[in-house]
Amino acid sequence: MVEKEYHFITEIREQPAAIKKSLETAGPVIKNLARRYADKIERIVLVGCGDPHMLSLGAVYAFEQWAHIPAEAVEAAEFSMYRHDLVNEHTLVILITSSGKTVKVIDAARLSKQRGAPMFALTNLVPSPITEETSDVIQTHAGWSDSFPTKQTTTALAVLYAMALHLAEIKGSMPEKDILALKKELYERLPLRVQEALKLEPLMKELANKYLDAPIYAFIGSGPNWVTALLAAAKMKETSQSRSEATNLEEYAHLHCLSLRENDPVFIITSPGSIGERNRLVYQHIEASGGKLVVVGPSQELDSWQKLNVTYCQVPDHNELFGPIIAWIPLQLFAYYVAVGKQRNPDRPVRHGPMDYLQKIIYTSMLEGWDKR
Repeated sequence: MVEKEYHFITEIREQPAAIKKSLETAGPVIKNLARRYADKIERIVLVGCGDPHMLSLGAVYAFEQWAHIPAEAVEAAEFSMYRHDLVNEHTLVILITSSGKTVKVIDAARLSKQRGAPMFALTNLVPSPITEETSDVIQTHAGWSDSFPTKQTTTALAVLYAMALHLAEIKGSMPEKDILALKKELYERLPLRVQEALKLEPLMKELANKYLDAPIYAFIGSGPNWVTALLAAAKMKETSQSRSEATNLEEYAHLHCLSLRENDPVFIITSPGSIGERNRLVYQHIEASGGKLVVVGPSQELDSWQKLNVTYCQVPDHNELFGPIIAWIPLQLFAYYVAVGKQRNPDRPVRHGPMDYLQKIIYTSMLEGWDKR
C-alpha cells in the first residue's frame, strides 16, 4: 500500500528551488531598496504575524550583526495596537505577509504611512491587499501553497538575509571579503544545503514513530536558533495539534526544565562554541531526569555529542544565522511524520466546528482552497 503524501511534505521538498528562485528574482529590487535606505534609516522594524513574525526574529540578527542597524521584530497586532508611536521617517518598516492579506499587517502599513515611515511589503502574492498600501514590494517565489507555511517562510527569510548583506555592503559595516563569503553561502550554498538536509527524512520518520505518543515536545534553541525552535513548535501544533513548547537555552534552564517528565522528547538545536558547551550542561539535567534528547547540529559539533546518550541529527555546516532555514528542515519533516502517524491531516487542523471564523479574524478574505485541503 502506497502511503498518501500530503501537500505539506511536497512543499518541504520544494524549498531548495523556491529559495534559489526567490533570491535570483528579488535581487534587483533588494539592491534598489538597500541603496535608497542605507543612509536614511536609523532603525528597522519588522512586522508580521505567525511565521512572518517568527522569521522576523531571525532577520533581526542579520540586520544588527551585518548591517549594524538596530532592528526589532514586533508582532503586527502589538505594533498596530500598542507599539507604533515611535515610528518615524528614520524607521524602515518591513511588512511581512505571505498571503498579502493579513489584517493587522495592513493596519501596520497604514499607521506607518501616517508617521512618514519608509516601508516595503515582503509577500508571496502580488497583487494583494498589502501591495495596495505601498509601492515598494519584494515578492517571494515560493509558489502556491495548500498547507501550513514552510517554503513561504524560508524564502522570505532568505530574502531578508540578502537585504541585510546589501545594506552592509553599502554602509561598509563589514569587511568586503566577509560580505562576499556570506553572499556566496546565501546565494549558492544555502539551496544546496537545504537539499542535503532533506536527506534526514528517514531518520526523522523513525524518530516521529518513536515519540508518537509523547505528551509534549520541547524545542530549545539559542540566538538565531531560538527562531528554529519557535518554528519547529509551531509546525507541531499546526500539522498534528500536538502540545509543544519552544524556548531559548537559558529560559529552559531557569524555568521550563522543571516540568520535564521521564521519556519526554527534548530537541536542542546546537552550534559550535559557547552555545554548544552550554547545551551540553543542560543535557546533564535532561539525562538525569529521564528525558530523551535529540540534537540537531552541524558536523563541527558531532564529536562533542557522540559519547552522550543523544540522537544526533547532522545537518550541513552553515553560518549560525542561517540555522532557522537549514536546521529547521529536519524538524519540519519530524512534524509531518508525527501528523501522519497520528492520522491527522497535516494540511489543515482537525475540524471542531466552523473553520472560517479564525480566518475571518486573521485575513481580509478566506484563503483560497482552504476548505478543499
